[in-house]
Amino acid sequence: MQQPQEAISLDQVKGIIRRQKGIFITLFLLTLIAALSIALLLPAVYRAESTILIEEQQIPQEFVRTTITSYVEERLQVITQQIMSRPRLQEIIDRFKLYPKMQKRHTKEEIIARLRADISLQTISADVVDKRTGRPSTATIAFNLSYQGETPDIVVKVTNRLTSLYLEENLRQREERVSNITTFLKKELKELSQFISKLEEQVSLFKQKHGRELPEFNTVNLQAVNRLTRDLEQNRMQLRSLKERRIYLEGQIATVDPVQSGNFLRSDEGRLLLPPSEKLKALRLQLLSLKASYSDKHPDIKKTEREIAEIETQNPALTKSTNGLAEKHEQLEKLIRESKELQARLGDKHPDRIRTEKEIALLRQEIDNFTQAPPNRASAGDPAPSTVSNPAYINLQVQIRSTTMEIAAMEAAYRQTAKNQAEYQSRLENAPLVERDYKRMLRDLDQAQLRYTDITHKLTEAQVAQQMEESQQGERFKIIDPAQTPEKPFKPNRMAIALIGFVLALGLATGVCALRENLDTSVKSTGELARLTGVPVLSITPIMENLNERRKRYWRYSLTAILLLGLVIAALVAIHIFYLPLDILWIKVMRRLGI
Repeated sequence: MQQPQEAISLDQVKGIIRRQKGIFITLFLLTLIAALSIALLLPAVYRAESTILIEEQQIPQEFVRTTITSYVEERLQVITQQIMSRPRLQEIIDRFKLYPKMQKRHTKEEIIARLRADISLQTISADVVDKRTGRPSTATIAFNLSYQGETPDIVVKVTNRLTSLYLEENLRQREERVSNITTFLKKELKELSQFISKLEEQVSLFKQKHGRELPEFNTVNLQAVNRLTRDLEQNRMQLRSLKERRIYLEGQIATVDPVQSGNFLRSDEGRLLLPPSEKLKALRLQLLSLKASYSDKHPDIKKTEREIAEIETQNPALTKSTNGLAEKHEQLEKLIRESKELQARLGDKHPDRIRTEKEIALLRQEIDNFTQAPPNRASAGDPAPSTVSNPAYINLQVQIRSTTMEIAAMEAAYRQTAKNQAEYQSRLENAPLVERDYKRMLRDLDQAQLRYTDITHKLTEAQVAQQMEESQQGERFKIIDPAQTPEKPFKPNRMAIALIGFVLALGLATGVCALRENLDTSVKSTGELARLTGVPVLSITPIMENLNERRKRYWRYSLTAILLLGLVIAALVAIHIFYLPLDILWIKVMRRLGI
């Protein structure tokens, strides 16, 4: 069973101090001297700092809207990367001859890395309301820029140089950005203007080519088609009437003797008796006229056909001499009907209809020739044209020729009207396709013009923003606290190093002494001796010092006292030189104590 450990008495503590005081004092003094040496020998590092305010746009956003939409934190990082580039830092090192001790033993990259480490940038934020979203957020309103070095004058110069670089780079980037935006918008506006001119030219050419086929002319074209349809119907009716009149006149002229004669044979009832040839012609012309007005089953047509058949049976020689004109008229009517059917089914330009029109023209020419120069009547006993002397016959001839000319003019008018109708009809048929292409072109033109207006508005805003940036009325960096020459070092904190050295020396000495005491197995007291031997201690013989031992002890104490006094004096001198003059420090202490 483990015995409980006895409490350390005051005599034991005195014994420990007596035994370990030499090593304690030695370690304490050595450690404290090393800490003080470090505090005194470390080079002084000075720090210069400037505060730069991020000033908002001077002109309200409602009047002039800036074209720079990036956040200030982003721009600040971009500017920092620009300034921390190798050429910029090398220029600063060469200009102020920084780090002369490192020039011979280190590379340029290491020196530049050292400069980057000595430069510090800290942003200052505040709680604001974001103008874009309307929500509370944290925004950077300023930043501190500092540089640390061993020479106060150089430190403040480098800091001021860095500050000016930040201001210049911010101004340059903002002006360059707004200038680039303005240049880009001008280029886009020029290209868009050329594109609009090209579209307008296309629309103009399209209207010239399809002017009468545009949607706004649909009503006019439809009215024209209806009007021309009515005109065609009227022309057709007039043409039919003229043809019927010509057939009637040809029938009348067939019953009139070209040679005037005073005596004509008449029947018992007083009716005029005609020769068989004249009667056959009259009946055939009468048959054509009846067929043009009535159907084939009409009683008059049946009666006329029977009379013609009887005369042809009795006089076979008269058939060929009087048959040509009627057949030509029948063939002409047939071809006209076929031409109309082909026009309705195939159109005006179909080859079959063109061929039919040519046949109609030739047949009409033959009819006109036959009318103007009737066939030789010698075979029937008729007089030659030179012997025509009957005024009635001559009058009928003139009427027939006039009617033929009217028919030709009416047919020409009919063809022209049909052509015009087909043209207007084609316009109506092409109108949907033309309207689709025309609307597409107008839509492209409207979109281009809207984009042109939008870019013009943006260009105006960009130019105003550029003028604002050039006059430095936009967001800018403003120095509110320029760098000052530091009056005391930024580091090291010599007092803190000395205090840390004192605590470290005290702890190290105490720890080593405690370790030595625990490792020492010698008998240190009468109680320990009694426990080990089991025999009570009867008497104690004290240490007997001679003169030589007393002198050594005296010199040790004297040396320790001198060393402590020198240490105190060195500390006071260090405080006076590196921290604060002693008289000022004394006044501050007295004020703190209220004396």
